Amino acid sequence: MNLPIVLLVVVKIAALVLGGIVSLMAYRSYKRTRIPGLQFFAVGLAVITLGTLLVGVFHHIGGASVTVGMLLESVIICLGFVVMIYGLKQT
Repeated sequence: MNLPIVLLVVVKIAALVLGGIVSLMAYRSYKRTRIPGLQFFAVGLAVITLGTLLVGVFHHIGGASVTVGMLLESVIICLGFVVMIYGLKQT
């Protein structure tokens, strides 16, 4: 296997784990404080985290081009940020 591909897989897994931890921490903070904005913040982080993983799968397994993969990833990240901004505006 090619070294850059191995590194990409390792970094994607690390991003998934770290993003999952931060999302879980934000959700637990919401459960503890009941601040509505934290719930949306947790959902936005989860969208970004899972979206990044799904784009990698879509590209490597689905055969999408790099450009389409980057476009899809950018759209998902923007969607996650919109959810997070909406949640922060609720507080």
